[in-house]
Amino acid sequence: MFTPVTVHVDDHWIDVIVGPPDHPYRVLDLDEYADAIAAGDIDAAVGVDGLRRTQRFLDRHLNRRHDIRRDSWPDFPPRAIAALAALPFRPRSESIDDPQTDLA
Repeated sequence: MFTPVTVHVDDHWIDVIVGPPDHPYRVLDLDEYADAIAAGDIDAAVGVDGLRRTQRFLDRHLNRRHDIRRDSWPDFPPRAIAALAALPFRPRSESIDDPQTDLA
């Protein structure tokens, strides 16, 4: 039996926002991704791999090149992670103190 304790998610540069099936998905923060590559935070090979994996995700789970149905996504949420939906969800966030924005 699979009983995970924690699911940890990091937001790294490219975001895909998925709304209702009859609305287009959105890809955000490609500019931040490009800035990270330009600054050397991501090397070129890793950057190219990230773009290819993002496109592969979109093609496998969201793109409707030949699908005329608009009442559901082709595979979203992906079947491969469907078990995660059954996990208890207790959101917890951590804040990083920024002296420039600290109002206290």
